[in-house]
Amino acid sequence: MEDKVDVLVLSIGPDERPASEVTFLSMLDVALLSARRAGVFVAQAAGNSGPAESSVVSYSPWVTTVAAATTGRSYTSWLVLGDGRRIPGLGLSAPTIQSRLVAAKDAAVPDAASMEHAEECQHAEALSFRTDVLRGSIVVCSFSRGFYNGTSTLSAIRDVAQALGFAGFVLVADAQHGGDFLAQPLPFSVPGVMVPRVADAMVLWSYYAAHTVYGGSATVFGATAAITEGRVAAFTDAAPVVARYSSRGPDVIDRESTPADVLKPDILAPGDQVWAAWSALSVGETIFSGNHFAMISGTSMAAPHIGGVAALIRQRHPSWGPSAVASALSTTARRHDRQKRPIMSEGFQIGSLHTGTPFHYGAGFVNPAGALDPGLVVAPEPDDYTSFLCSLPQLSPDDVLAATGLACQTPLASPVDLNLPSVTVSALRGSLFVRRRVTNVASNAETYLCSTLPPAGVSVTVRPAWFEVAPGETQEVVIELRVTRASNAFSFGEILLAGSLDHLVRLPLAVRPLAT
Repeated sequence: MEDKVDVLVLSIGPDERPASEVTFLSMLDVALLSARRAGVFVAQAAGNSGPAESSVVSYSPWVTTVAAATTGRSYTSWLVLGDGRRIPGLGLSAPTIQSRLVAAKDAAVPDAASMEHAEECQHAEALSFRTDVLRGSIVVCSFSRGFYNGTSTLSAIRDVAQALGFAGFVLVADAQHGGDFLAQPLPFSVPGVMVPRVADAMVLWSYYAAHTVYGGSATVFGATAAITEGRVAAFTDAAPVVARYSSRGPDVIDRESTPADVLKPDILAPGDQVWAAWSALSVGETIFSGNHFAMISGTSMAAPHIGGVAALIRQRHPSWGPSAVASALSTTARRHDRQKRPIMSEGFQIGSLHTGTPFHYGAGFVNPAGALDPGLVVAPEPDDYTSFLCSLPQLSPDDVLAATGLACQTPLASPVDLNLPSVTVSALRGSLFVRRRVTNVASNAETYLCSTLPPAGVSVTVRPAWFEVAPGETQEVVIELRVTRASNAFSFGEILLAGSLDHLVRLPLAVRPLAT
């Protein structure tokens, strides 16, 4: 704490599972354990490998892992065909007037070696055969193999469009090479629109074919189109939604993807299409070159939101440690969107939505006002993390000492007893008693009533059923979990502690009930 750091935000994670015996003892995770023990709150991006399960790259219970959500703000531009049909797309650019529509492949130099570069609009030389036709036209480029293998770029399309005098360009999905593609609104210095769905691209190609005459090569270009204004935002109430790319749980303890008794991600925050300050040099993203602001999506955009809220909490409550801050964020998070419906998650198919689970959003969507006054916190002490590591069957006391420099003194009875503001049991056989300690951080005594929403296949009993807790006092809560129907899948529920002074404390449950 000598450098006075209270909050650390990380937009980094491993490219693959750590080589250490358990994920919690990677070099990075051990360093972050030292940060937590020093009193530093750590928010780490969950990763951008969703929606595949067990894709989180932030593993440890001493780190707050942040998933990314949409904000309800979207930027849509349209390609308006000459017959009036409108094809949706993306592109932060100015509009065009109705102009001739030309496929780049119909202006290619008659050389098979140049065809792919021509179709993808990557080199002006590959399109020099019909520059007179391209000038002043809206040119259709294909999102095909070069974009997937990294040899083709949007910046190159922009440069070709400027060099050859396009009125605008359309980048369309290629059914033969990749299909639908993911797109984010990007700034184009020439009018441009990306059409990422093959179904929409087929509408365009059907219209184009009906208005183009070929005599060996295209001789009559009768199709027209216009690109609409793409820089105006539209807003909906269907937010937050877990973004497609946001990495998912369950957390894993080793390279074999064995589920861990730790909930990941921890929380959901805005991360999709976020405007932020940007280096005008744009070393890694040339499309933003010269811009001092850019709109970026990813869990790396979500983690700073949690870091900022954590800083506000520590400013309001300077005596709170990082575990108390993490608990306040978790137990007050929201499980519903702005329309009071359960939070949804984007799936593998573009545009698909599924009901979200704690493995998508953790405890829920961050609620800054609620986190400032959580009523109770469920906060591990720094030494509890060592006890947690020492309770893992994969590790010996010597393993823990060698990795962390900390000796095993009082291992937990079970890893699930780590005093987290959630309960995750990766393998429940028969019944299990789990303990949590809750501390009143409010200024008044309060009576709490305990209720449960059990996961499918599991009965949940909380004792005591109610309790009164004074300011600064801690109460132990015992949770009995019992298998009622075995399966090999996680199911989800929650424990709700409802206070007499209107505090609501929610603890997510994620349990995999197995046969004995």
